[in-house]
Amino acid sequence: MKTNSCSMRFRIIMFVLTASVIAFAFIHSSMPSVESAQESESVLDFVTVILKLFGIEPNLSDHIIRKLAHFTEYTVLGALLCSCAYSFDRIKPIKFVPYTVSIGLFTCFIDETIQLGVEGRSGQVSDMWIDFFGVLLGTAVMLVAFWIYRKIRKIN
Repeated sequence: MKTNSCSMRFRIIMFVLTASVIAFAFIHSSMPSVESAQESESVLDFVTVILKLFGIEPNLSDHIIRKLAHFTEYTVLGALLCSCAYSFDRIKPIKFVPYTVSIGLFTCFIDETIQLGVEGRSGQVSDMWIDFFGVLLGTAVMLVAFWIYRKIRKIN
């Protein structure tokens, strides 16, 4: 009997990775502003060094790095949520998009809400939108990737 779902091992791996990314986001949201700023400055220094190696003189701030980090981590979350959906139905994972997007939006909301209770931090609606657009991008990229994979592998 042929099934449209992935192996249980794949499903478990996707769910563990997804939970790990959510935990990562929540842990970072729980960091006081002083720690968060130090971490952002370290990342800024690293990115600056890398860009200079390629001959690019960056004009970045820790604010931009922080926003890009949020967008990137939520893009990964969107991709993982979509992969969880794919693990249930390899043919039509798109039918789960309302769930993946809702879970992503709820995660963004909780993430920003956590910051309301942390010293020196504040929950921002604009950050929630940045995070949510990351979820949407990650979901869209994975849907396209799954579609291409199906076409190449000729999976019906």
